[in-house]
Amino acid sequence: MVYIWLAFTLLTAVAASSRGRSFFLWLLFGLIFGIFALILVLILPSQKRDLPSQKHDPSVPTPETHVRCPDCQELVLWDARKCKHCGCRLIPPPREAKTDRWAFLKSKP
Repeated sequence: MVYIWLAFTLLTAVAASSRGRSFFLWLLFGLIFGIFALILVLILPSQKRDLPSQKHDPSVPTPETHVRCPDCQELVLWDARKCKHCGCRLIPPPREAKTDRWAFLKSKP
């Protein structure tokens, strides 16, 4: 019986932690209230904030900001004139061509 109680305590703390709540506080609640604390933490809404990858981070390449270099296939900025990876000179596309991801033309270095 004690092992089952401790199992519910740990499950409560892990579930709370995965939902953005305090591990140690819910561990204490799990010790005191057992399975009822686990049910409560599963009913409560998650407090986890959006991950940085879900928010718009200007340093993260997106199809709206980057395109692949025709030589080395590395991501470079749309407006780049030269690939920072291989040195290939690039001709930036006109602003209207941003819907075409392969609008870059390669020129001789």
